[in-house]
Amino acid sequence: MRGTSAQLQGSINPNGATTTYYFQFGPTVAYGAQTTSASLPASIIKIKVGRPVSGLLSGYHYRLVASNSFGTAYGHDRTFFARSSRARIVIARERTEPPTVYGSTLTLRGSLVGPGSAGRLLVLERSPFPFLAPFEEFGAAPATTSAAGAFLFRVPSLTANTQLRVHTLDPRPLFSPIVTIHVAARVTLKVRKSKNGTLVRLYGTVTPAKVGARVLLQVIKAVRPTGSSERTSRFATQFATVAKRATRSFSRFSLVTRVKRTGRYRAYVPLRKGPLVSGTSRTVFVHATPAPPRKSKRKP
Repeated sequence: MRGTSAQLQGSINPNGATTTYYFQFGPTVAYGAQTTSASLPASIIKIKVGRPVSGLLSGYHYRLVASNSFGTAYGHDRTFFARSSRARIVIARERTEPPTVYGSTLTLRGSLVGPGSAGRLLVLERSPFPFLAPFEEFGAAPATTSAAGAFLFRVPSLTANTQLRVHTLDPRPLFSPIVTIHVAARVTLKVRKSKNGTLVRLYGTVTPAKVGARVLLQVIKAVRPTGSSERTSRFATQFATVAKRATRSFSRFSLVTRVKRTGRYRAYVPLRKGPLVSGTSRTVFVHATPAPPRKSKRKP
């Protein structure tokens, strides 16, 4: 038997550290084989993940393995059972994945699962926000599935929320489920201290230009998990300002203030429902600023 191509799925909480993960699989709990590795950015929420695999037989065991600077964690052992012999297209993207940053390139991976999955031609189609236009080919060359049925498309310069789907180049094409790619405003944040060290300037840009948009400057705060929540930290707003006109393509913000709490800060730009979703900058470390020296009172 050649085995089955499938998409193994699980979930990981990186606990704030960059994490590498893969799946082990095999006929027994000793496994003996593993998928290719993938990585997750540092995060404090549970993220669904998946990896394509071939040669999987009904009754095979598999488990998820994740490792980061805190150590290695092993998921529960599970058993695979083949459900159907019909071919289908699986896109390896989950709802909990972070949005794509404005202007970035998206890598879309997936698998053609089922008989005859090797060497098939696939085409990528899109429908941009507000998703009312018919799907049209993206313009990229057709992708050819690997021996395991895997495929990959690179989608350059995304500038708005977009729905994507993949289909085979057959007289009776096979279509994938539609996936919605959320695109976030690109936000940068920098920090600069005053010469006497008592003030800090927090400044950056928002792309595309969002003149008048609120900019929330937030710090990471540790919290105690409650109930079923696994969160150990959250972002708390410390300051707020607005984005101002800079150029046609981006806007600027700037705030000069005293910082009372040392920690990692980010700029968060909340946006209303539309072609883009809210954007966040990378975090920067900011030291608390000392209080300015008091002026001595002169005696008359």
